[in-house]
Amino acid sequence: MNRRGNMLRNTVLLVTGLLLMNTIEASAQLTVSNAPNADAFVRANGPTHNYGGAGALEVAGASSTNIINGAATGALDSFIRFDVSSLVASFNTTFGAGNWAVTGATLQVTEVGNPNNAVFGSGLGGFEIRWIADDSWVEGTGTPASPGASGIVYNDEADLLAGGQASLGTYSNSFASGVRRFALSLPGSFLTDISNAGSVSFFLTATTDKIGFNFNSRSFGTVSARPSLELTAMAIPEPSTICLLTLSVAVLVAARRRRSR
Repeated sequence: MNRRGNMLRNTVLLVTGLLLMNTIEASAQLTVSNAPNADAFVRANGPTHNYGGAGALEVAGASSTNIINGAATGALDSFIRFDVSSLVASFNTTFGAGNWAVTGATLQVTEVGNPNNAVFGSGLGGFEIRWIADDSWVEGTGTPASPGASGIVYNDEADLLAGGQASLGTYSNSFASGVRRFALSLPGSFLTDISNAGSVSFFLTATTDKIGFNFNSRSFGTVSARPSLELTAMAIPEPSTICLLTLSVAVLVAARRRRSR
């Protein structure tokens, strides 16, 4: 084959490979989201009180203080649960049942910079988001003004965490009002829980003593300001597509080697 023929063949192979890769990338990604079906914060200073009906959630360190009176609020942690069955159904419909893999997960919340309630602390600091295996906790209906007697409480934490957990990352708040998006890591236990198409629970806890991170709960009046979980999945390429792409690249490499001799 003459030089012009070699160049033409190489160009065709290169374009074919690029088109295949671009087609896979462009057609094989889907991002979906939903709101929680349960959330609640718990307080070390009220270890038997439930706050599942509050309009806000909180992550506070042991030395966090309230902006209203400067009093110490003690540690506060939050639990959020999502039903991911509709998200998994969307992936199955788009890519085929089980023919996909989660490539990204993001928790979105709306931070309140200066919460006007003496229960909540305020301050800049760090916190951790963990996946927990135990989804059995009950949200409850308690509020800061009227704590509940049933539902998840601070004293339940140890048992819930003992069921299994995995860190999804450490983050910091902004100590200002606005939307915050936290990209989560993807440990195997978390991904398996998603693929089971049921409930997925998160536990948020302080990593620094003075943080007071307040954000709207699912009970907040403005729907768009409530928490949400966003998942992105990509199709697992069909074996035939992978073989075609691999063959195209292999032929192109071989052709270039022959030409260079």
